[in-house]
Amino acid sequence: MKKILTILALLAATVVCPVQSHIAAQTATLSKSQTKAVEKDSKKRCKELKKSGWEPLASTSTMEYAMIKYRTYIESDEENRIPITGIAIGRSNKIGRENAIHSGIASYATRAKAQIVGKMKSVLAADSHTTTPEEIEKFGAAYEAAVNTKLSGLVKEHFALVRTTSNGAKEFNVFMSIDEVKARKAREEAGRIAQERAQLGSLSEHAEDFIGEPVEPEEY
Repeated sequence: MKKILTILALLAATVVCPVQSHIAAQTATLSKSQTKAVEKDSKKRCKELKKSGWEPLASTSTMEYAMIKYRTYIESDEENRIPITGIAIGRSNKIGRENAIHSGIASYATRAKAQIVGKMKSVLAADSHTTTPEEIEKFGAAYEAAVNTKLSGLVKEHFALVRTTSNGAKEFNVFMSIDEVKARKAREEAGRIAQERAQLGSLSEHAEDFIGEPVEPEEY
């Protein structure tokens, strides 16, 4: 009987505290000062969000808890875990959440395009190349579209917020992340597709190098 009670107690502890254990595992890579900084900043951010009318969407945890967990996850491996957020309007929770996810991916793709186009134009201005600015723009547009498509199945959703705007519409804010190793592979594939649609000439090698560089993250 004692054995059975012990087993039941262990099972109960496992059921009650899975999330707490998960955060403990994440914070293992952060120092105490880093953990405190994350908690302080997350609470400050949540206060701002609440003031703007945001509240958790279909969640049993508080906004503060979700934000601390998210920030801890990101900052435990900042080089490889890239934060992405998306905001969109939707008629229902399902559609709104999906729209926000697509918005976040589109924002990443736009930044990826701007980064590589800007660097390629800088190279073009500094050195002698046969490639024209028009071809770079054509490459950039094709690259952005391909990145948008390739990233769709790679983002990890962490939590979502919702609020009702002054005109009665529902607005959704989804916090996500993407693995940089997978994102880089997706960008490389997108780059190959884009190069088939534009004549980059001697800039091709530069494009491949630039694609390998992480996309500048947005604020979260």
